[in-house]
Amino acid sequence: MVTSSQPLETRFSPLTHIARQRLLPTPGEILVKVGDRVRAEDIVAQATVPGQLLSIDATQELSVGVASVPRYMQVGEGEIVAAGDTLASVRRLGMRTRVLKAPCTGTVQGVADGRIFFLEEPRTLQLRASVPGEVIEEHPQHGVTISTYGCLVRGVWGTGGENQGLLAIMVGQAGEALVWEKIDPRYRDTILVGGFVDDPTVLSRAQQFRIRGLILGSLLPSLRPFCESLSLPIVITEGMGRMPMAEPVYNCLRSLHGELAIISGANHQGQSEVIIPRSENIEETTSAVAPLSR
Repeated sequence: MVTSSQPLETRFSPLTHIARQRLLPTPGEILVKVGDRVRAEDIVAQATVPGQLLSIDATQELSVGVASVPRYMQVGEGEIVAAGDTLASVRRLGMRTRVLKAPCTGTVQGVADGRIFFLEEPRTLQLRASVPGEVIEEHPQHGVTISTYGCLVRGVWGTGGENQGLLAIMVGQAGEALVWEKIDPRYRDTILVGGFVDDPTVLSRAQQFRIRGLILGSLLPSLRPFCESLSLPIVITEGMGRMPMAEPVYNCLRSLHGELAIISGANHQGQSEVIIPRSENIEETTSAVAPLSR
């Protein structure tokens, strides 16, 4: 899991212009043009990613010798098979049939030294806009830059990928702990805001109920490894421990309860941040939370 390594300071703006690059990891096709308006879920670029060559130990799976593997093959070299199709099988008297199935759709490349070589089919990688806004720049074969307007909160630490959901303020004060008893199926697909977390059950429950992300003032250092093992975007705004979320950040998020938010535990630049898109008809303001004392 990728985590950010930014200095311990939080940058915060209730309303500002935001530009974000969206880039493919490999050259591909751009599906939008400069001037287009996009939604967060729109696909802006895509690329074909070659499949991996897999080496499957048939001797172990079938409990046969190296020389016997070709005899038990049910498919030939160059044959395309679907995920779950039988590649090889062994049937013995008085024993259950051993079956080796294709782990995914792909092509049988051959058999050598008791191993089946299997090439995954190419897959299409689709890149979503992630933020709603206007395409202001194209990066040929790689992606685009999207401009939007909204609230920006950059964290001091984060983990997980990107996600979006409606903001749900779970605490009445900036320094109040988020407790597991408050997390239930009603909050599925939302991004929860809390003062701090010091109980691993909160993290487990958030994963269990498919919470889209967590925005916290702080987190016990001992919980970092557990956070990094989860497929859950988490943004920490202040630091490690039981520190309250900065009041300006908390009050702003509280005022946006129920609004769509985009959370990035660690983007392609290694930054953790939260973006809440807003209308450009509101006067732009900026503020900064002072660097944390260590």
